[in-house]
Amino acid sequence: MQKRCPALALCVVALVAATLLVGCGSTKDNTAQSRFYQAFVTRFNVYHNGNEAYKEGVQAQEKGHKDNYMEVIPLYVVSSPTTRKMGSSNFDKAIEKAQKASKLHSIKAKPKRKAGTLSEKDKLWYAKKEYNPFMHNVWLLMAKAQFQKGEFLEAATTYAYTSRLFSDNPRVVAECRMRMAQCYAELDWNYEADNLFTQTKRDSIPYQLADEYEALYASYLMQHERFEEALPHLEKAVKRRGRTAKQKAREYYLLGQVYALQGQDPQAYKAFQKAIDQNPPYELEFNAHIRQTEVVPAAKAPGMIKTLTRMAKNPNNKDYLDQVYYAIGNIWLAQQDTLKAIANYEKGAEESTRNGVEKGILLLHLGNIYWERAKYADAQRCYGEAVGLIDKDSKDYPQLNKRSSILDELVEHTQAIELQDSLQHLATLSEEEIYAVIDRIIDEVKKKEEEERKKAEEEERMNRREEALSRAQANMPQMNTPQMTGGDNSWYFYNTQLVAQGKKDFQQKWGRRKLEDNWRRANKSVLAETTFEEYNYDDDEQPTDSLASDSTGVALADSVVTDIHDRMYYLQQIPFSDEQKVESDDIIKEALFNAGIIYKDKLEDFGLAEKTLKRLADQYPDYSGMDLVYYNFYLMYSRWKKPEQAELYKAKLTEEFPYSDYTVTVSDPDYADNALHGKHREDSLYAATYTAYNEGLYPQVYLNDSLSAGKYALGVHRPKFMFLSAMSHLQEGDTSGFLDRLKEIVSKYPQNEISELAGLIAQGMSEGRLLTSGSLGSIWQRRLMAAGAEAGGVVDSASVKPFSEERAAPFIFMLAYEDGSVNDNQLLFEIARYNFTNFMVRNFEITMPRQGGITMLQVSGFMNFDEAWSYRQRLYADGNMATRLSGIRSYLLSEENLKLLFEGHSFDEYQQFFDEHFTTLPLPDDDQPSTLDELLFEDEEP
Repeated sequence: MQKRCPALALCVVALVAATLLVGCGSTKDNTAQSRFYQAFVTRFNVYHNGNEAYKEGVQAQEKGHKDNYMEVIPLYVVSSPTTRKMGSSNFDKAIEKAQKASKLHSIKAKPKRKAGTLSEKDKLWYAKKEYNPFMHNVWLLMAKAQFQKGEFLEAATTYAYTSRLFSDNPRVVAECRMRMAQCYAELDWNYEADNLFTQTKRDSIPYQLADEYEALYASYLMQHERFEEALPHLEKAVKRRGRTAKQKAREYYLLGQVYALQGQDPQAYKAFQKAIDQNPPYELEFNAHIRQTEVVPAAKAPGMIKTLTRMAKNPNNKDYLDQVYYAIGNIWLAQQDTLKAIANYEKGAEESTRNGVEKGILLLHLGNIYWERAKYADAQRCYGEAVGLIDKDSKDYPQLNKRSSILDELVEHTQAIELQDSLQHLATLSEEEIYAVIDRIIDEVKKKEEEERKKAEEEERMNRREEALSRAQANMPQMNTPQMTGGDNSWYFYNTQLVAQGKKDFQQKWGRRKLEDNWRRANKSVLAETTFEEYNYDDDEQPTDSLASDSTGVALADSVVTDIHDRMYYLQQIPFSDEQKVESDDIIKEALFNAGIIYKDKLEDFGLAEKTLKRLADQYPDYSGMDLVYYNFYLMYSRWKKPEQAELYKAKLTEEFPYSDYTVTVSDPDYADNALHGKHREDSLYAATYTAYNEGLYPQVYLNDSLSAGKYALGVHRPKFMFLSAMSHLQEGDTSGFLDRLKEIVSKYPQNEISELAGLIAQGMSEGRLLTSGSLGSIWQRRLMAAGAEAGGVVDSASVKPFSEERAAPFIFMLAYEDGSVNDNQLLFEIARYNFTNFMVRNFEITMPRQGGITMLQVSGFMNFDEAWSYRQRLYADGNMATRLSGIRSYLLSEENLKLLFEGHSFDEYQQFFDEHFTTLPLPDDDQPSTLDELLFEDEEP
């Protein structure tokens, strides 16, 4: 007798039953037959297609994700911003199918009530909001797809709604809480995430979800580098079922990384071996082997180095040599042999072929060693290249970028010093010695050019070979497309890695150039490529007779030579004449001062700062900024705990520069106290001065201005004190004193924002224009200028356009407040959460521009005034939101009026216009449905 398949028989029976139930399967009927039919159709039709699309999207992310094995890898690949962009079309399809299923197959109709008294179980049954027994899977699918797509806030909202809709299902509620906590973790809402994880654990977790909970919680803890807490949870998570071999290998590799961070080297070694045993992709296996060498006991260090040396000779590892030598360098560093560590790091950087993040990490560590050893030129070289290779989301990136910027600035000055010192030394040599140096440099240039030519020919040959191979494989022509480092497809100048890489390429070709117009007209010396930085000599500034001859007897050219193979190209850059020597000395002076300040303030290397500034003071006593040099000596020695030297330079400053602002500052008997509390006291004094000005107490303004000049000559508010004093002169009719004070502000503080305003006022008055008001007034009364200047500047009333009364135009809802008076992030969070939890179809855009001391949170996307009005009414009808928004001004503006507001109007002027032209017209009836009502969730929908 032939055997029958039970599963097949069951499917046949189910299909027959479903066919028979089609007639009684309406969502308006709530019977056992309709519930079975709707669940069956939901599961095997719409949900099945959506779930398959979801799985394809997840597979695309797993396949396309690229781990940075040099750092702790994420447990879930969706934590990578680049990976979230993959598979988005599949997730969109899954969301679409889930929405379709909830719309077509949701059963909200109540079943017929039983006769008699209802039991507690019956009451719960009749209180349900969804009766399709499979619908919870649909909502969970939608939320998971949103999460994988990187829409964490939308996913959290869907999970929250699902937990309320199926509150009678403990397993669904527990899963929603877990997943919602994961969403909050990705959003960096750490308090909410921690609270939900704790609440889920406290309320007990269904056994089916226990392992996944451990994985989610471990991921959250590791995101915040709480590795010790995460370790026991991760140990349980790696044992869960349903994972692919690659996923298992990744998780064991991650476990090994965490063990290594906790100093548990034997366990780390075993975890890396388990990752290798999963037969993972070669790159993961290779990195696991590399990591194993780092956690083997020190006694086996020689064997480890031999193993790595063999790996370096293996042709299969030619693209991984940077990692191999990085590992060897780490071993030597652990053995406290820094020189061998540096040698292997340099070798790894030289042999690197991929120019990827692995090389970036190597250069970062090498740069850190040079930084600690105060070899800043070498550190700058390493950091400058590493900043273009390391992902800007890396935890090491902020410090790397900061150090690179500091050293870029420093090396510009140190190389200028080195260059000018070398050029001045060359000027003292005989003709034969100068020519010998130049000929040696020309030989090096030719040798380098020959090496670059051969390298270019080899690269061209390899490119042609690869192109021919690609065409043969694809049987069609292929176009070479430049690749972006780091996977960032943003515009070039928003991509910091590309900018850094372009900067490096530019410097390799053109050298370090000052930011100036016509930069390509300046001569650049190849001398800098071998010994020191080049110096710019502008074509138009070359004296016509200074290149004829010099005191050494060297014949010079009558015009500028640009051929780097010609001796004259180098001779023309040597300062032979007295005028050229003075120019060279001026460059050295400024470079010494700037380098000394960087050593002192940004690097806090007081030894080098002392050496650099002392050379400036001793060798160039005529330096124009010597009072500032003495003042910085005083500050440096005070911080360096060397009071005798500090007092010495304080005395020098007082004796040689008695009228300097720096002398006034350090001579104040309360100087030490002001150094600690001066900022707050200056703030208080300025606030009192501002109040006095608005109240017309001009003598008090003058007195406070004089006090500021004596006690806070270097204070941040000093230009503002002077501006209030100038305005007081104007109020008392002293126009001449007013203009003189403005000119003093502009000359003393040219970079300060007050100077721009003062300059505009002075220019306007010189053109015969008048100020709009005699008082600074409230911040809401100040007119906002097109260029960003505030009231108190010059306003041409004739050019200010009136506001528009159009109601059918796109409108914006705005919350406005003074800068710093409200927590910007908290307000943004509250408005975003309100929008996402109350609206479904349309995503309103939220921006937070600042202008004129006012922060404006703008919600856009309203098609007309009625929609914006309805939104504001509903927002303030919410008691919690009304409380949170108390004290914050709100406005409704058309996009046209928003633009006009910043073209000479004030906020108070717009409020007056709004009250006259909008509130007097019929307003939308809140009891009648508007287009905005279509965007609101009903009670049964999220």
